[in-house]
Amino acid sequence: MFKRTFALSAIAAALFSMPALAQEQQQQQQQQAQQQQAQQQMEEMASEPVTDEQLEQFADALDEIERINDEFVAELEEAENQEEAQELQIAAQSEMVEAVENSGLSVEEYNAIAYRMQNDPEIQERIEDLRS
Repeated sequence: MFKRTFALSAIAAALFSMPALAQEQQQQQQQQAQQQQAQQQMEEMASEPVTDEQLEQFADALDEIERINDEFVAELEEAENQEEAQELQIAAQSEMVEAVENSGLSVEEYNAIAYRMQNDPEIQERIEDLRS
């Protein structure tokens, strides 16, 4: 009798969890589709010409982002718990977005240039020259 009750309980638990699993899979699929769309959009933007002004703006934003990141890492080492660490991360990300926008670029433009920098040695060299 105990085995039968346990088996029925296990089946009931599995049935109740199936909608949650289906919903989780659907969310994962949506996230993957969004990531693929963002990647495709970035690759399209990365194929567009980059002006000297955009590279200067990018270099300025990159300098500020590195400063923010350094501060974040130092503060993260002093975080007392996971919640505090997440709050610090959210604050740092917000500051980074603000730094990009203050440079005159959109986040999408910044990301496209960063993508180009990783894949185009000429762009990388031009940015390094601007930063030195």
